[in-house]
Amino acid sequence: MAINVGYFVKEAVTNFHRNWVMSLGAVITIYLSLLLVGVSLAVGSIMGDIIRDFEERVSIQVFIKDGAATEDVKALQAFISGQELVKSVGYTSKEEAVEKFREQWAASPEILEQLPHNPLPASLDVELVDTRQVETVADTIKASELFLSVAERPEEPERSVSFGEGMIERLFAFTGMMRIASTVFIVLLTAVSLIFINNTIRLAIYARRKEIGIMRLVGASNWFIRTPFLLEGVLQSIIGAALAIATLTAMKFLLIPQLGDMLRFLPIAFSTAAMVQLSLIVVVAGIVIGLLGSGLALRRYLKI
Repeated sequence: MAINVGYFVKEAVTNFHRNWVMSLGAVITIYLSLLLVGVSLAVGSIMGDIIRDFEERVSIQVFIKDGAATEDVKALQAFISGQELVKSVGYTSKEEAVEKFREQWAASPEILEQLPHNPLPASLDVELVDTRQVETVADTIKASELFLSVAERPEEPERSVSFGEGMIERLFAFTGMMRIASTVFIVLLTAVSLIFINNTIRLAIYARRKEIGIMRLVGASNWFIRTPFLLEGVLQSIIGAALAIATLTAMKFLLIPQLGDMLRFLPIAFSTAAMVQLSLIVVVAGIVIGLLGSGLALRRYLKI
């Protein structure tokens, strides 16, 4: 027997109109759920890019005391260069350090006026093969007697080595907390979405109970009776997903560029390819929610 797809779609749309209040509630709840899913994934992607950018820029600075013997500095540089985890070691003199400082703060001349002399030390700039091993390399440097002999503050060697310690860890901790909070909200809103779809389908079943009874009497199959209700749940989810995608697209073109202009020092961007991928995830998640909510309602309230 040929399957009349048009009949099923028409019945699903009719049921949607009959119970438009509950259907609207289900659509809004699904929309909020999927919007939160999309925002969470987008924020996770952007934060991942930021973390990777910070990781690539992580390096170690070893500050050298004034008057340190050139031979000792070169010996320390050779020692560090010989470490397996080190990519390269550069040397920045006191004059180069203050020149970089002047370039960085050129827009604030009042700060530069407070420098009657050059307070900045020379340094060795260590680039790493794997930035995640920054603490291991830093500990190796601190444990070296060569380092102690030229450190800017030999009495406080910890302060003579800088590598932005804790920055990456704090970023990971922050994004981890964001993911946990988003997951909790997503689970809660998904549960509410399922309840709304469940109630909407239940009311549709109740409103058509006599028609369903007649279908049973004339020998209609279980799937013939159930399919319009499943499609109704999917219809609600697709509408919610479309609204979520429209909102996410607006955020991509309106909000993200503004954030990028405000935070120029951070790589805030979300590509079109990433947006397409996110839209597909939202649509699939919406269809799954619609089918699951409808299926639960049919199993509970439509005994066939």
